[in-house]
Amino acid sequence: MAHHHNKIRLQQLANKLLKGTITPAEQMEFDEWYTSEMHNDIIIPKEIASSEEEHRNRILLRIHNEIKAAEKTVQPKKLRLSIAVAAAVLLLIGFGGYFLFNKQIRYHIALSSLHSVPPGGNKAILTLANGKQIILTNTKNGMVATQGNMIINKTANGQIVYTVAASSADSAAQLAYNTITTPNGGLYEVVLPDGSKVWLNSASSLKYPTVFKGKGRDVELTGEAYFEVAKNKNMPFTVHSNGQNVQVLGTHFNINAYADEQSIKTTLLEGSVKISNNTLNPQFLHPGQQSTINKGRPEIMITDADTSQAIAWKNGLFYFKDADVASIMRSLARWYNLKVEFDGQIPQRRFSGKIYRNVNAAEVLEIINYSAINYRVEESSDNKTAKKLIITP
Repeated sequence: MAHHHNKIRLQQLANKLLKGTITPAEQMEFDEWYTSEMHNDIIIPKEIASSEEEHRNRILLRIHNEIKAAEKTVQPKKLRLSIAVAAAVLLLIGFGGYFLFNKQIRYHIALSSLHSVPPGGNKAILTLANGKQIILTNTKNGMVATQGNMIINKTANGQIVYTVAASSADSAAQLAYNTITTPNGGLYEVVLPDGSKVWLNSASSLKYPTVFKGKGRDVELTGEAYFEVAKNKNMPFTVHSNGQNVQVLGTHFNINAYADEQSIKTTLLEGSVKISNNTLNPQFLHPGQQSTINKGRPEIMITDADTSQAIAWKNGLFYFKDADVASIMRSLARWYNLKVEFDGQIPQRRFSGKIYRNVNAAEVLEIINYSAINYRVEESSDNKTAKKLIITP
């Protein structure tokens, strides 16, 4: 089936189409992919163009022009490749519901310095109850620590797993807390002692007991995480984050509670959760709903949600829906470990689309640049961040 195509094949077809060397059979293959369901995941919402054909023709014209422009620059190979990747595999972006096709793309010299800024990956620090820190990024796979009757293992795919030692199912040891923290550009998964799974996004942390005892299972979150909570109706599972409490018995949900965002958003995929924030009556979410608590406000607002958007980060995508430039830049800064500044006013544009998170910073910024967002890159002064990105008028 066409929608099982890998990215390289799609890129080849797009390149052939541009050069005019595509065969009728290959044209059919490209068209079948283009009109398949997968097209929605890779290009942009259809409603932005007046027809499917116009949509495709505009994209192809844009790619064609960019490749011609790239051939005149110093790095034709690099640029041609990243444009083909951006065009055939990622997406083109609509701002405010229309394409900015007539905008001249500005290739900055800065772009080459961003080629060295890689995407994030499985990086985290595990802090044990005794204060010992284990840097998971460069620790060997296998057992990393034991605590009382718990064994902590690191697996090959960016996961920390807690298991009870067979010899002692219960222990009288006192309650001890561990914390797992992801840096900018980090991502990690924890399997808690009860079998619950938690995926941590960049710049996030989760504090949890090494053994769940008593009447409840309580954890503390900063940043963003996706939870798949093991069912146990006798021990509710509660996530405390930034003044919000989410209580569940066993369910799948996402919490975005970054300190630099204006609100806390909780999105429910299955089961049910109770949201409270110490002010008003608790609210219950149904699957497919999202609660929003704006900072400094008591109300818990509930709306229908696009759950695929809420957990796109876990599935390797940035997914923006009518997002403003500042919030997009906060997401990019966390994943690429960039320091973002605005030189003058923040551009008043909205952005919709999906971008794979496994490309380097240059490729993402190239896509942003299609939409006439200008920037310059400077060396970072603080040693912690990779580069400083300055958005200019």
